[in-house]
Amino acid sequence: MKILHLFSNAKWTGPAEPALTLCAKLRDVGVDTDFACPPTAPGSPYTLLDTARAWGIDPILDFTLSKHENPWINWRDRRKFAAHLRANPYDIVHCHLNNDHRIACGAVRGLGIPVVRSNYEGLGFSEPRRVGRLLKKTAALLDPSNVARDRDIAEFDLSEDSVHVVPSAIDTTRFDAGRDLPDIRARLKIPREAFVVGIVARMQPHRHFEDLWDALKKLMDENPNVHGLIVGRGTRQETVARQPVRERGLEDRVHFSGFLRVDEYVAAVNAFDVKVFLVPGTDGTCRALREAMAMGKPGVVSDRGMLPEIVDDGENGVVFGSSSDELYTALRSLANHRDRVSDMGAAARAKALDAFSPRHQAEVVRSIYESVLTVEQ
Repeated sequence: MKILHLFSNAKWTGPAEPALTLCAKLRDVGVDTDFACPPTAPGSPYTLLDTARAWGIDPILDFTLSKHENPWINWRDRRKFAAHLRANPYDIVHCHLNNDHRIACGAVRGLGIPVVRSNYEGLGFSEPRRVGRLLKKTAALLDPSNVARDRDIAEFDLSEDSVHVVPSAIDTTRFDAGRDLPDIRARLKIPREAFVVGIVARMQPHRHFEDLWDALKKLMDENPNVHGLIVGRGTRQETVARQPVRERGLEDRVHFSGFLRVDEYVAAVNAFDVKVFLVPGTDGTCRALREAMAMGKPGVVSDRGMLPEIVDDGENGVVFGSSSDELYTALRSLANHRDRVSDMGAAARAKALDAFSPRHQAEVVRSIYESVLTVEQ
């Protein structure tokens, strides 16, 4: 098989990492894979192109592949892309974003090359009008959850055989608690023996932080060993987080790390005992939860969206019913039974290695490619 991946955004953001990771791992499992992306990202310090080259992938840069639809630029890209496909035969074109999907569907017309599309929205496509007609021309749709699959099949009247669940992959080698990492607890003056409730999220009003503060207040009032660690930032962090923490008298036991990158972020997750996830955010695949599970941290998650598909209640974490009282009960049960936390953490790591590894994802996608080509023949 020879596969060409398209990605119509020059920035290292959103689905860029999972798309590039999939491309790299497909090569490892024997799939001849090329990657095309925009050549520049003006004003951005982190670009997809730079990262791709650092990973040993030399992208095709012959197309504009703008993030947003532009009739003239898209028309030019379709012509250039069709010519490229005629000169360089591919078995499948794999798209990751709306505009590259739009360009690909126009370019492959008459060439007999099937199009595959990855979706990164955990509840299914949120803007159906933008993708409906494109999905009708698509041989296979890869959704990140059963919730998304069911909704997309119903919304777009798709064949069940053409829509596949492909769990989002994370770097299980990078997210490994056995690595030598900075000591974030010491840096933030969190006691070594503390039970640390961690969360990674942008501090915005819709993220239900008030439920966490109420639950932590009740838990900390009865258990002096409990601390909180908040990783992230947000334009509303003062009103959403810092002020409510002060009002509840928790400022000495709720610690804010700010935004962290690379191993500093991994080290912060390693400082958690459990990882709270209240509501899926801009990353609909809930990657931060998968990363914490790979670090051996049980997830304490609400029953919103695809979260119950990631955490198996009672095995590698706890699923609660969305209220602050239910969150408090879940956290209390774990804070009072640290041996249970250890067992759940081992199960979380095992699930991550089995279901969330990039190689496993690549093998699943390779089998989907094979099924698409069998149907096309």
